[in-house]
Amino acid sequence: MLHVAVSGTISLACQRCLGSVPYDLEVDNLLELVPEGGELSQDELEDDTRDFLPVARELIVADLVEDEILLSLPVAPRHEKCGLPGLANAGERINPFAVLSELKGKPN
Repeated sequence: MLHVAVSGTISLACQRCLGSVPYDLEVDNLLELVPEGGELSQDELEDDTRDFLPVARELIVADLVEDEILLSLPVAPRHEKCGLPGLANAGERINPFAVLSELKGKPN
Protein backbone atom coordinates (compact mmCIF):
# COMPACT_ATOMS: atom_id res chain seq x y z
CA MET A 1 0.00 0.00 0.00
CA LEU A 2 1.11 3.54 -0.75
CA HIS A 3 -0.46 6.50 1.02
CA VAL A 4 -0.25 9.75 -1.00
CA ALA A 5 -1.11 12.87 1.02
CA VAL A 6 -0.52 16.39 -0.29
CA SER A 7 -1.97 19.65 1.00
CA GLY A 8 -1.35 23.31 0.36
CA THR A 9 -2.53 26.31 -1.60
CA ILE A 10 -1.66 26.87 -5.24
CA SER A 11 -2.49 29.71 -7.62
CA LEU A 12 -4.48 28.88 -10.75
CA ALA A 13 -5.60 31.12 -13.64
CA CYS A 14 -9.29 32.07 -13.67
CA GLN A 15 -10.91 31.01 -16.96
CA ARG A 16 -13.16 34.10 -16.98
CA CYS A 17 -10.93 37.04 -16.06
CA LEU A 18 -7.48 35.36 -16.30
CA GLY A 19 -6.68 36.59 -12.79
CA SER A 20 -5.19 34.50 -10.01
CA VAL A 21 -7.44 32.06 -8.15
CA PRO A 22 -6.11 30.56 -4.91
CA TYR A 23 -6.98 26.85 -4.74
CA ASP A 24 -6.76 24.76 -1.57
CA LEU A 25 -5.19 21.49 -2.62
CA GLU A 26 -6.11 18.38 -0.62
CA VAL A 27 -5.00 14.99 -1.92
CA ASP A 28 -5.34 11.94 0.32
CA ASN A 29 -5.29 8.64 -1.58
CA LEU A 30 -4.42 5.10 -0.60
CA LEU A 31 -3.06 3.10 -3.53
CA GLU A 32 -2.66 -0.64 -3.51
CA LEU A 33 0.47 -1.72 -5.37
CA VAL A 34 0.01 -4.73 -7.65
CA PRO A 35 2.56 -6.35 -9.96
CA GLU A 36 2.32 -5.17 -13.56
CA GLY A 37 0.38 -7.76 -15.54
CA GLY A 38 -0.95 -9.29 -12.32
CA GLU A 39 -4.41 -10.81 -12.35
CA LEU A 40 -7.19 -9.11 -10.38
CA SER A 41 -10.53 -10.70 -9.73
CA GLN A 42 -13.72 -9.11 -11.05
CA ASP A 43 -14.76 -8.28 -7.46
CA GLU A 44 -11.49 -6.41 -6.90
CA LEU A 45 -11.90 -4.44 -10.12
CA GLU A 46 -15.46 -3.43 -9.25
CA ASP A 47 -14.59 -2.33 -5.71
CA ASP A 48 -14.69 1.50 -5.80
CA THR A 49 -13.16 1.78 -2.33
CA ARG A 50 -9.79 0.51 -3.57
CA ASP A 51 -7.38 2.07 -6.06
CA PHE A 52 -4.81 -0.18 -7.72
CA LEU A 53 -1.44 0.91 -9.06
CA PRO A 54 0.38 -1.49 -11.37
CA VAL A 55 4.10 -1.40 -10.64
CA ALA A 56 6.96 -2.79 -12.69
CA ARG A 57 10.43 -2.90 -11.18
CA GLU A 58 10.81 0.79 -10.38
CA LEU A 59 8.31 3.41 -9.23
CA ILE A 60 9.08 7.12 -9.69
CA VAL A 61 7.29 8.64 -6.72
CA ALA A 62 7.64 12.26 -7.89
CA ASP A 63 5.76 11.45 -11.11
CA LEU A 64 3.07 9.63 -9.15
CA VAL A 65 2.56 12.59 -6.79
CA GLU A 66 2.42 14.98 -9.76
CA ASP A 67 -0.24 12.82 -11.43
CA GLU A 68 -2.33 12.71 -8.25
CA ILE A 69 -2.15 16.51 -7.95
CA LEU A 70 -3.14 17.02 -11.59
CA LEU A 71 -6.11 14.66 -11.19
CA SER A 72 -7.38 16.66 -8.21
CA LEU A 73 -7.32 20.08 -9.96
CA PRO A 74 -10.54 21.60 -11.31
CA VAL A 75 -11.01 21.50 -15.08
CA ALA A 76 -11.91 25.21 -15.39
CA PRO A 77 -10.95 27.19 -12.27
CA ARG A 78 -12.74 30.52 -11.83
CA HIS A 79 -13.76 33.09 -9.26
CA GLU A 80 -17.29 32.94 -7.90
CA LYS A 81 -17.95 36.45 -9.25
CA CYS A 82 -15.78 38.13 -11.85
CA GLY A 83 -16.19 39.87 -15.20
CA LEU A 84 -14.58 39.32 -18.53
CA PRO A 85 -11.19 40.98 -19.15
CA GLY A 86 -11.50 44.53 -20.49
CA LEU A 87 -15.22 44.85 -19.74
CA ALA A 88 -14.81 47.15 -16.75
CA ASN A 89 -13.05 49.89 -18.72
CA ALA A 90 -14.71 49.37 -22.11
CA GLY A 91 -16.98 52.42 -21.77
CA GLU A 92 -19.99 52.97 -24.05
CA ARG A 93 -20.34 50.50 -26.87
CA ILE A 94 -20.39 52.07 -30.33
CA ASN A 95 -22.66 50.58 -32.96
CA PRO A 96 -20.61 50.05 -36.15
CA PHE A 97 -23.72 50.58 -38.29
CA ALA A 98 -24.61 54.00 -36.83
CA VAL A 99 -23.05 55.75 -39.85
CA LEU A 100 -25.39 53.88 -42.19
CA SER A 101 -28.45 55.35 -40.45
CA GLU A 102 -27.21 58.86 -41.39
CA LEU A 103 -27.09 57.87 -45.06
CA LYS A 104 -30.66 56.62 -44.94
CA GLY A 105 -32.96 58.89 -46.90
CA LYS A 106 -30.19 60.82 -48.69
CA PRO A 107 -30.32 60.74 -52.49
CA ASN A 108 -27.35 59.28 -54.36
